[in-house]
Amino acid sequence: MIFFQRVILKKKHLSMSKSKQEGMKVDLREEKVIFSEFFSVKRAFLRHERFDGEMSPELRRYSFEKNNAVAALVYHVEKNAVLLVNQHRYPPMHHGVGWVTEVVAGGIDENEDPGSAIVREIEEEAGYRVKSYELMHDMYVSPGVFSERVKLYYTEVKEEDRVSAGGGVDAENEDIQLLWIPAGEIENWLATGKIIDAKTIVALYYFIQKKLNKKA
Repeated sequence: MIFFQRVILKKKHLSMSKSKQEGMKVDLREEKVIFSEFFSVKRAFLRHERFDGEMSPELRRYSFEKNNAVAALVYHVEKNAVLLVNQHRYPPMHHGVGWVTEVVAGGIDENEDPGSAIVREIEEEAGYRVKSYELMHDMYVSPGVFSERVKLYYTEVKEEDRVSAGGGVDAENEDIQLLWIPAGEIENWLATGKIIDAKTIVALYYFIQKKLNKKA
């Protein structure tokens, strides 16, 4: 998927090229945008080098293309609690889930750097203006189909950092509920399946391992 994201190809047949990440050959024979709205969908016909050194047969593959995103786990020092947001999500409705609890997150706007994006998203959704943050992970949530890459951050706030009630941007029809989860209850939330969002699970386990255990 990284290979698809970094090149734009129009010819139907191209010479062998090397994947920058793995150094293995990919013969991308055709790539075409077949849907374009909020996100776009690309269809590709390709062959790739197998681990035995042979080339695969021609394969049909799809890539859902979307702007990269940022997300952050916000820890309130005085409350000793992490802030999660609860909002309606359409795709999980196909599995009987309408509202999902997750970390603050959002897309990176055009010509916006990730750091500025996460500061903006935290202020819009949580109502806090953060002074600093650290990168936890830079990851793909579902690399089998999505090109979207998520930078996951950790930040700490105090009540003096609050600048608004949060809750999202009215112009974007966001309706966000803020949930404070005491640090001591995080493991129970994970164990009982209350958290079903992948990036949030990663963030909370990171917090338990890297932050909570050190505070104990």
